Amino acid sequence: MTGNVHALAPLGGEAPNELLAGVERLLGTTDVQAVRGILESARQGTSSAFAPRPGVQVLAIPAGDGRAAVLLTSQASGVAESVQAKAAAADLAAGVSHEVANALSAIVGWAQVARERPDKAPPEEALALIEKSAQIARDATQDLLRMVRHTNHEQPRSDLSAVIRDVVRLLRPEAQNKRVQVHAEVEDACWVEGKRSQLFSIVWNLAHNAVQMVPAGGEVSVHMRHRGTLIDLEVRDNGPGMSESQKQRAFDPYYTTRTEGTGLGLAIVRGTVESLGGHIRLDTSPGRGAKFRIQLRAAEAKTAFETVPKQTRISRVMKPTEAEQAHVLVVEDDEGVRGLVSMTLALSNVKSTCVGTATEALASKEPFSAALIDLTLPDERGDILLGKLRKSGLVNRAAIMSGAPPPDDADPDGQPEHWLRKPFDPSDLLLIVRELLESGAGTRDAANS
Repeated sequence: MTGNVHALAPLGGEAPNELLAGVERLLGTTDVQAVRGILESARQGTSSAFAPRPGVQVLAIPAGDGRAAVLLTSQASGVAESVQAKAAAADLAAGVSHEVANALSAIVGWAQVARERPDKAPPEEALALIEKSAQIARDATQDLLRMVRHTNHEQPRSDLSAVIRDVVRLLRPEAQNKRVQVHAEVEDACWVEGKRSQLFSIVWNLAHNAVQMVPAGGEVSVHMRHRGTLIDLEVRDNGPGMSESQKQRAFDPYYTTRTEGTGLGLAIVRGTVESLGGHIRLDTSPGRGAKFRIQLRAAEAKTAFETVPKQTRISRVMKPTEAEQAHVLVVEDDEGVRGLVSMTLALSNVKSTCVGTATEALASKEPFSAALIDLTLPDERGDILLGKLRKSGLVNRAAIMSGAPPPDDADPDGQPEHWLRKPFDPSDLLLIVRELLESGAGTRDAANS
């Protein structure tokens, strides 16, 4: 694609008639005001765009010194498809990074509170909240993987009341540091159509933004109530509020009034609410705070059996005799994950040899009962390593650990018995190891008979 560099000069002033006529001829639009509007935004340093008809876009981007450049794209354009694909990937990655960063903020905050003020946060409470935040980060990464793989999952039901209470508790350290009061007024057991991670994203982003916006001594409140087949959710604050122009752009991606903001929180909220079939409205004015009002579809309450939380059982998953006779090879380059796997096995009395590279694994002197191998190692791909370990007689049965799907060109000799999806719970890890050991024992018994 080539550009007319001489067009940059006139674009520094009023939109020339030649440009407007060209846009009308190429795209069939007569919306001159829209063209002028995106040009003005780009001259002020903000990229802007509008779509005169489906599949066609007019994009204005800053060109420096108060000037703008214009790109006309359509779905028939290979360049346009590339730009759109890269933009979608960037937005997706930015959104997941935003959610993970939120979860990590809560983890760090509660860890600091537990260390410095154990009287304010008993270890049991702090660890429970840290675990809950880590689960949110895990859900965000798993949602990303599901979107990349284009898989569809039935939309579950979640208790919005529990989500709101969790958000308020997780926000407590940051709010207290700012001397901001955060409280909730919710009904008991309010079930909504949607995944817990989606509801958490909505409530956390709105409440967290509010805590960051209000001054010291301010107040943030979350309210929820049934209204027929709908659930009304409101997040209110008594902060500075927004002007009419700020309100109109509040949900635009990357638009923010805070220097440290990403401009993604409210865009993520609106997208999530709409994906659940809900509606969101913002009421605000300068000096009068902000109120976000959301309507979501109510769901029938779950039965007592369905609401029993999954318990992570690090012990009692392995049979004592199996554990004592087992020796598991762990190949994982991440020190934190390697330590978690080693400790989880040790707590069940399973002996393990943990290494960080394929080279170290292949240098082993004795065979192993089973192996847990990371897919992406610094010196070899996990499935290729597994094939080599089998050929050398060091390993027979194994599981590959990864957050990514199996590669299309997987080594036929390195097909694992199990695929352990990261991030995983300790109990999931032990169940996989137990199955590897049990099936391996069955194979040995058959061979010896």
